[in-house]
This record gives sequence, structure tokens and C-alpha cells, in this order.
Amino acid sequence: MAALWMTLWGASSERNKIDLLLQKRVLTRQSSFLFWPIPCIIGVIKGWDSLKETDLYMPVKTYFEDRGFLVRSEVRDIDVVAVKENLLVGIELKKGLTVELLTQGTLRQKTCDLVYLAVPKPKRVVKNRAFMNLLYMLKRLELGLLYVDVEKGEAVEVLEPSLYDLQKGKRSSLKEKVRILKETEKRSVDGNKGGSRGKKLLTAYREDALRAAALIRVKGHISPKDLKERGLKGTLLSKNYYQWFEKVGHGKYALKSAGAVEKVYESLLLGFMMEYEKEDSLQKETVDTES
Repeated sequence: MAALWMTLWGASSERNKIDLLLQKRVLTRQSSFLFWPIPCIIGVIKGWDSLKETDLYMPVKTYFEDRGFLVRSEVRDIDVVAVKENLLVGIELKKGLTVELLTQGTLRQKTCDLVYLAVPKPKRVVKNRAFMNLLYMLKRLELGLLYVDVEKGEAVEVLEPSLYDLQKGKRSSLKEKVRILKETEKRSVDGNKGGSRGKKLLTAYREDALRAAALIRVKGHISPKDLKERGLKGTLLSKNYYQWFEKVGHGKYALKSAGAVEKVYESLLLGFMMEYEKEDSLQKETVDTES
């Protein structure tokens, strides 16, 4: 019996360790607010296992009744309906902001004048980039958002549903569009992998710096004029953003060392060097022909 008890106690301790680990992971994920809380984790955090969508109803009902709406629940597949002077508002209740809830919200827009999504209020609301991106997505979908504090029995409007002027939004971001087009056109190679995170990216500016480094390898040293002749900014050398170059004379620049440029860019450097060597070869052939 003692041995059995010790075995059961040990298994219980392991389960407790696993539960604590899951709690930490869930709390970390909650900070993003998207798909909050994680619906696939049930019973990990104390309280969430007992929370039901019906617990959100009374605070939402009170919120709209205080504003003069007639409120009814479960009307033609809509969780909550609020009516005031022929204004029909649909409210969908969910334990987390999921894709399913977003889909339901957009479907309700077929018949309702306004649509709100109501979810439990996060314990800690941080208005960071992820939160602002979430609000932007809801604005684009013309959906409102309510946070429901079940313990206090109250609902708070986070975002009011309104018509979104897509063209106005695009006009306000026109400068960014120009930057994207310019950056895309200036890159002569596709040196990144889509979906990369936390890695150095091959931008148009970095590519130009690599081209300058390749030209130095071919010629030994170069001047800002050499870069301008090839459509590159002469200030690349003096600004020396990546700390690859050093001044070796009046208007002359070289590489700090043979390994100044990171090895990860070696294949690109070799490709640019071949391009410049071919260019020099053609220039020499032209000169010889004219002679």
C-alpha cells in the first residue's frame, strides 16, 4: 500500500509540474491578445475551465439596456440582439477572439446594421503593437469589440463598429507604398526568405554596400565617384554604416580587412565581383578596339 501511495504521489507531482509549465506558456501567449485566451487549453488556469459563454450575457445585456436598447438573446442564430428605433445590433459572444468569431461577426453583417464581438476582458491590457494591429483588423472588418469583466459584471466598449474608408486608409499610407515600391525596384537579387524572423535582411542599402565591397575587391580601392558611375550613392563609403570600409587616402577607400564583410554574404560578393570584372573586361576590349 505504501509503495502504491508513493507511486501515485509521484505521478501527481509530475502532473503539477506540467500544469505549472502550461500556465506559464499560456500566460505568455495571452500578451499577444489575438485568439485570447487559447481555446485549446482547458482547465489549465483556474477559473477558465468554469467560464461559459453564457456568463458574458448579463453584462452585455446591461450595457445595451442602459443605452435604451431592447435586448433579446438567441434570435435567429444570433447570440444577442439589441434594437433601438429600428437600429439592429448583433452581438456574438465567445470565450476568445478566434477566427470562428470573426467569421460569425462578418456573417451577422448581412442582416444587422452594427455588429459587436464580446469576449472576456484580459487581466492585463497592454496597448502595444499587437493590440493596435488587432484593432486595425476589426476596423477593416467594420466590427465592434466589447471586453466583458465577468467578475465585476460589466462590459466595456473597446472599439465602436463603423464604416471603413479603404481608399482613405490607402491615401494615408501612400508614402509607405512609395517606399515599398522603391525598395523592391532597387533590389537586384532576392536574397531573403519570406517569413524570416530575427535575421539580418538583405535590404537595397545593404546590397549597395555589398556592391561597393565587391568593387573594392576587384580594384583594391575606390572613390565615391566610382560608385556614382555605377548608380550607387557615393556616401556609402563615408557613412560606413556596416563598418566595412576605411579611408586610405584622399577620397580613397578600402576594406578594413579581408574578412570585414560577414561570410554569409560571400556568395553575393563573388557574384557582384564577377559582374564588375566582366564590366572591366568589356571596357578594355572597347578601348583596344578604338585604338
